[in-house]
Parts: sequence; structure tokens; C-alpha cells
Amino acid sequence: MTEEKFPVQSEPNQNRPLRTWFLAILTALYCLTVVILFAYSQVSMGSSIWWFPGIYFLEIVLFGSLSLVSVVKNSPVGQFAWNSLPWIGAGGLFAFVILGAWTIGFYLIPGMILSIVIGVIEDRRKKDNLPLHVILFLVAAIAQAAIVLLVLSI
Repeated sequence: MTEEKFPVQSEPNQNRPLRTWFLAILTALYCLTVVILFAYSQVSMGSSIWWFPGIYFLEIVLFGSLSLVSVVKNSPVGQFAWNSLPWIGAGGLFAFVILGAWTIGFYLIPGMILSIVIGVIEDRRKKDNLPLHVILFLVAAIAQAAIVLLVLSI
């Protein structure tokens, strides 16, 4: 006798696994929490947040949120623009990890790693171009580091 095979739904909405949603939300919330804690520590010591840390704090939240945007906007088929967002976010956070190693950088390592994990999961799931995304990660890190160093030298 022939057995009927029913398609097995292994992902909650057939677009992305639940773990990717969870990791993306966790990444965005983690980066937001780090920024809030550092901003609060600056304000509680009696100093105001001048515009450089304010801009950097905004960039950190945006880089952390890129993974969430990628998961929300991504479709089941590979689309380079959405698949590359976690890698760009991780690259931007990597620049802050390196340049802010003695201050906020150490606390951004988990956010950077979570973004990389999301990128790898999505690339493997969609059989996308992982080496190209790693290059994009490095380009984003170099570009962000150059922007930070340029702004600080002015």
C-alpha cells in the first residue's frame, strides 16, 4: 500500500524558525539595554550625554536592530538585501567592540555574536553566500571604525 506523505511544518510560519525570531528580538533588546545602562551611568554621575556618545548609542541600537529588521522583512527565498542586514549590524558592533574595548565594547560582544549567529542560521537555511556575507561584515566594521575615527579626529 502506498502511504500518503503529508508535508511536515517544521517552522512556525513557514518563513523562519522560531529560534531566529527569538535571537533577533534578544539581540535588539540586549543592545538597547546596554545603551540604556551606559547612558544612565553617565547621567547618574552628574554629567550630561554630549552628542558623540549620543550618536554612538543610537548607532549601537540601530546595529542591534538590523537583525530584527532582517527577520521581519525576510522572505523564504534568498534575497541578498535582507540576508545581509545581520552581517552589517554585526560588523558595526564589531567596530564598537574593538574601538570601545575599555568602555562599552566588552558589553557589546554578546550582541555582535548573536547577530553573527542569526546571519549564519539564515545563510545555512537559505543556502546563501556565507563568504560574501563575511566580507560584508568586515567591510561594515572597517567603514564604521573609519567613521568613528574620522569624527573623533575633527
